[in-house]
Amino acid sequence: MKRTGEITLGIIGIILSALTALVGMFLMWVSRSDEIKSIVIDESLNDPSVNPEDIEMALGFLSGGGWALIIAAILGVILGIIGVIAIKGNKKPKLAGLMFIIGAVVVGVISFGFGFLPALLYLIGGIMCFARKPLLPNPNDGHIENL
Repeated sequence: MKRTGEITLGIIGIILSALTALVGMFLMWVSRSDEIKSIVIDESLNDPSVNPEDIEMALGFLSGGGWALIIAAILGVILGIIGVIAIKGNKKPKLAGLMFIIGAVVVGVISFGFGFLPALLYLIGGIMCFARKPLLPNPNDGHIENL
């Protein structure tokens, strides 16, 4: 049985997880960039309701969010690669389904929902791995039927 759908969903999920890691790296860069800090502080001087301490705290949250995205993306890429390798050639569909579903939960939860799309693709691929059954020949008439 060909598992082209599961492999395709897994590869697209891996690519999107890698892009999520790039977004996390961008957030880390923004939180540490002195140029960005000075621009934001200069713009906030016009608004008396914004404190400079609040801006520093917000940039600190960006750094933490960046780390969360990077960690979620790395785990998603690793679990996705394991799933794609396991499903290739229909070798171990249950292991692949388990890796895809674990990857979906990890990416979705750790990234605070930002990795929704790769998590959704992993979840669909994992469900497909468990739902599709191999075709077996019917000994009575020689036709192939589902389990």
